[in-house]
Amino acid sequence: MILSCKNISKTYIGQAKSVITDISVDLPKSCFVSIMGRSGSGKSTLLKLWCGLLKADAGEISVSGYSMENMTEKQQSFFRSQVIGIVFQDSKLISDFNVEDNILAPIHIARKKVDRDYYEYLLRLTELEEHVKKMPSQLSGGQRQRAAIARACIARPKIIFADEPTGNLDSKSESQVMQLFSSINKELKISIVQVTHSETCAKISNQIIRIDDGRIVT
Repeated sequence: MILSCKNISKTYIGQAKSVITDISVDLPKSCFVSIMGRSGSGKSTLLKLWCGLLKADAGEISVSGYSMENMTEKQQSFFRSQVIGIVFQDSKLISDFNVEDNILAPIHIARKKVDRDYYEYLLRLTELEEHVKKMPSQLSGGQRQRAAIARACIARPKIIFADEPTGNLDSKSESQVMQLFSSINKELKISIVQVTHSETCAKISNQIIRIDDGRIVT
C-alpha cells in the first residue's frame, strides 16, 4: 500500500464536533483517487492529515512506509521534499523565480543534481518547453498550475496530493490538468490523491472516496 490510515480522527481547537471521525483507508501503489464531499465535509482536512500538514488526534497514518506519528525532524524534511508532492488550488509559484527555477526549486533545496533528461521530459509532458524563462505573472492560470505539477514531480515522489487543483481554472485548462495527472499516474507510476468538487475531474481517477460530516460514506 502507498497509503494506509486506521481510525484517524481530528478536532480543531475550539470546536466541539470532530472534522474527521474514525476514518480507515488503504490505497494501493499507483492509485489515482478523488476525494469528494460538500463544503465542510472534511475532505481537505483528510488530505492535510495524509500529507503531514496536520496531525491526527487519534489513529495511525502511514505513507510510503513513513509513519506520520513517529518521524524525526530530518525524516519529516525528507518526506515532504522527496517522498510526496503537493499541488494547491493556487499554484503557489515563487513570483520572483522564472518557470525553470520554480520547477527545480525542490532539487536545489535538497542540494541534488538535476536529472536533465527527466526535467526535459516533464517540460514536454506539461507543454512548458517554450515558457521556462517566463515569470509566473506572464503565464495563464493553466500554465501556472502545470508548472506547479511539474515542480511536484521533479523529485520523483511516490505520491502527489492535490487540493482542488482545478478550482481556479476554466473548463479547457481543467481538462488539460486532469489529462496531465492521468499521464503522470500511468507513465511515471506516481500515485495521485486529489480533493475535488468536480464530478468530471473525479471520473478521470480510478477510485472515488466520498465523505460527509467527517466520515466515509462510499
